[in-house]
Amino acid sequence: MEEKAKFKQGFQISIGGIGVLFVFAPLYYFFYTRVKAATLAITALFEGVGIIVFLGLFLLYYQRFKLEREKEELEEISRQRGRIFEDRETGVLINEIRLQQTEKWTLPFLSLIVAGLLISGIINLWKNFAGKYQTLPYSPLTPLFLIATSIMFFLFSRYILGMSKEKVWRELRAGASWLGMTAIFSFLSGISITLNHFRLIKIDTFLFYIYSAIGWLTGIEIILNLIGLFYRVKGAEFRIPFDSRLLYMFSCPEEVFPSFAELLDYQFGFRITQTWFYQFLKARLIPLVLLQIFFLYLLTCIVIIRPYEMGFIEFLGKPVGGGKIFKPGLHFKFPYPIGKARIYPVGRIMAIRVGAKGKEGERILWTEQHYEEEYNWIIASREATIGGEFKTVPVNFLSGVIWVYYRIKPEELYNYVYLHKDAEKLLESIAYNQFLRLAINVDFFEIMNVKRLKFAELLKEKIQKEADKRKLGVKIEEVTLENIHPPVNVAHAFEKVVGALEKKEASILGAEAYYNKEVTLAKYTASTLLTEAETYRDTRKMLSKAEAESFLKRLEAYNKNPRIFKYRHYLRILEESLAYPRKFVVLSPRVDRDVTILNLEEVLSPDVLSLALEAESEKEKK
Repeated sequence: MEEKAKFKQGFQISIGGIGVLFVFAPLYYFFYTRVKAATLAITALFEGVGIIVFLGLFLLYYQRFKLEREKEELEEISRQRGRIFEDRETGVLINEIRLQQTEKWTLPFLSLIVAGLLISGIINLWKNFAGKYQTLPYSPLTPLFLIATSIMFFLFSRYILGMSKEKVWRELRAGASWLGMTAIFSFLSGISITLNHFRLIKIDTFLFYIYSAIGWLTGIEIILNLIGLFYRVKGAEFRIPFDSRLLYMFSCPEEVFPSFAELLDYQFGFRITQTWFYQFLKARLIPLVLLQIFFLYLLTCIVIIRPYEMGFIEFLGKPVGGGKIFKPGLHFKFPYPIGKARIYPVGRIMAIRVGAKGKEGERILWTEQHYEEEYNWIIASREATIGGEFKTVPVNFLSGVIWVYYRIKPEELYNYVYLHKDAEKLLESIAYNQFLRLAINVDFFEIMNVKRLKFAELLKEKIQKEADKRKLGVKIEEVTLENIHPPVNVAHAFEKVVGALEKKEASILGAEAYYNKEVTLAKYTASTLLTEAETYRDTRKMLSKAEAESFLKRLEAYNKNPRIFKYRHYLRILEESLAYPRKFVVLSPRVDRDVTILNLEEVLSPDVLSLALEAESEKEKK
């Protein structure tokens, strides 16, 4: 009867845990959507997973409660019939079978879900928040809510931990550990958001890494507990897989240290915890740790400014010395947070990126995303296109990154630090606005190629002028345009347009080349024909004139002496006609004594040789 009441109280506590977490987990997620703090996201994740933990505890204690009630009913029936032993032997305890199934299958399955949600949830949060600086929006209600609920979770956890010291409620320790860890996460998240708002110290990223490590280790521990459950020795004490020793150590450290002392005694083989040194160390450990923490805290009074840095030392938020600039060296201030040092690398060139957010991806093609998030700039276009019912406005969208390299002017460091809440953010806004002002007047294709350098130089001048106007205290060293390309979602269509334009340009150039070739060739042919005609004309004119003059000269010679003229003309014609071919004159009155003498030094015509051979053959015949 007593165990039945305890089991009932156990599943009632589990219902209470489910109700509390079911109410506050959505509230934590709501505050996370407003604040966007990574630590708050993990806290909400732990609360959501805690609902499954308490659900498993509820199923376990409810089945135990039903089993005890079934046993009581069977005993009551047996007592009334007077056959106690016979009924006990033949009775079937259905709830006992259900309890065994719950311990064997339901709780391991829920443990697997818990481990999977923890590991996968933290991996997703890691992708979104790891390595990213967070500027958290502040609402006074958020840290107050977190700290207040953390106290409630802590008290509820301590109450359940007190119950779990009894053997019947030992399994409740798993739920108490989850509540205790949630209380710690919630309290530290509230402190982190407050410190971030007042710019005292930014620990949100550090806490996010710590929370993630605890979550991963807890998930791995649960998986190992699941594996060990299948190899559990028969008769060994049952332990719920999601009962994490790691979370229990954080939630109830006073229970862990005595176990650690027993472990030391076991390892050394004697009761080392009873020695005077251990007792001395135990009595003075906390004061020594506190003294060490105090000396570490005093180190915040020392300020070291490196050679390329300058800065200010503040007392209660105001710069000491009327805005005195402290140069490289060793300086002292009041301990943190009373005194703070604001140091800036004035001797180094810094850079801001405008036009994209997130990490840079692999640069391949226009169709590939260059950064996690890219802006779309509005750029002018050459002309509007009108077609049918639609009209294209003379603007285009362009994606790209503007890198602004700047240096803080040492003499204007006060303006950079104190005249503006966030000088770097202001410089980024100036670069953004000036780029838009200039880009609206520059053609899309020109900014991508021929006028990029000129545009960057003009943008640098505009940013410097605006920064000086606002007394920003920076000198713009260089402005570069990087990864200029059309938006990724239209890159494929743009490539088709560019390809069509290139084909069009190639066709135009081919036609111009053909035109130049054919026209030049035609002009050359016409010029050649004209020159040849002119030459022929001049030649004919000169020949006709020469022939006319020659005829007149011959006529004059003929008139003077016609006879001599005729003989001379006859002999000249005879000379010209007898010049070719070669002739042989044989002057011999007797043919039978004809002797032909050939000069073999000269090459004779084949016709002459054949005539000589024929003459010889005729002589032989005679």
